[in-house]
Amino acid sequence: MDANQILEALQAPFPPEDIEWRVGSTNKDKTKGLALAYITNRAIQNRLDEVFGPFGWQNQFKEWKQGSQLCGISVKFGDEWITKWDGADDSNQEATKGGLSDSMKRAAYQWGIGRYLYKLPQNWVDIEPIGRSYKIKKKPSLPSWAIPKGCKQDRSEAYYEEQRSEPDISIPATIRAKWEAGGANPDMLESWFKNCLEEGKTIEDIDRFLTGKIQEKNRTNGNGSTGNGTASEKQRKAIFAIAKSKGLSEENIKQLIGYLNNKQSTTELTSKEASDLISLLNEAERDELLAMISNSKGPDFGKSIDISDDDLPF
Repeated sequence: MDANQILEALQAPFPPEDIEWRVGSTNKDKTKGLALAYITNRAIQNRLDEVFGPFGWQNQFKEWKQGSQLCGISVKFGDEWITKWDGADDSNQEATKGGLSDSMKRAAYQWGIGRYLYKLPQNWVDIEPIGRSYKIKKKPSLPSWAIPKGCKQDRSEAYYEEQRSEPDISIPATIRAKWEAGGANPDMLESWFKNCLEEGKTIEDIDRFLTGKIQEKNRTNGNGSTGNGTASEKQRKAIFAIAKSKGLSEENIKQLIGYLNNKQSTTELTSKEASDLISLLNEAERDELLAMISNSKGPDFGKSIDISDDDLPF
């Protein structure tokens, strides 16, 4: 096959049974969710075998940064090996295994495998809780252009078109605050947020990305994580704004600071420690910790920085 034929074969749609679904954003009452489609690693491996043969491709993994994995997929074209890389953070369940699996899926997208799934229209479906997450009650069907010729699916494309229209996505308060904290145009948030979800990114992925951008901005402006000096007023405002969005009291914040390094107030934190605390407040896996220390008094910020719900944290 020539290069064009190889690309066409790699990018071809998969049968519906090779597509998995997970819940992205949800509506306010948690009864509907945005269905996000992705291909399994098994399907990726089969596709590479079909196009290049079992000895014509290989993958390799390496640690990217703490809690993240890189995957490189190499294919043999003529006498040359060509590699494309992408990475992913470790997952909350089977952390390293999940990171390896996700990084391979993203590396496959670099080759065009499954990339067409990003073009699927938004599809809102019924969901139900499973642990601290949600699952789709009934697997959606795909539009006709997203399945191979001759493949059958149980339901019609009309059903898909009917299900994909739902209320506007609810953007979490912390995501909105971080977007504005980074100095981005507020009018662009909704379209950017929707694009991220359509690309398969989770709320946690988006949160981590924006946190990183804020930390980069802090370093550039001299407000952040150098490890020298005390926490800036902007960082203290960020701590209180994010904590308030989680319903934490001032006493809760003191407990978190104590959890971090046994200090008593935000003014005692160095700029790096303040950045670490902001990250702690925003880590999804810390929700259980926050719930454990939360008390019945509710948020009370009268004796600290005066900040309203509409104030920017930075």
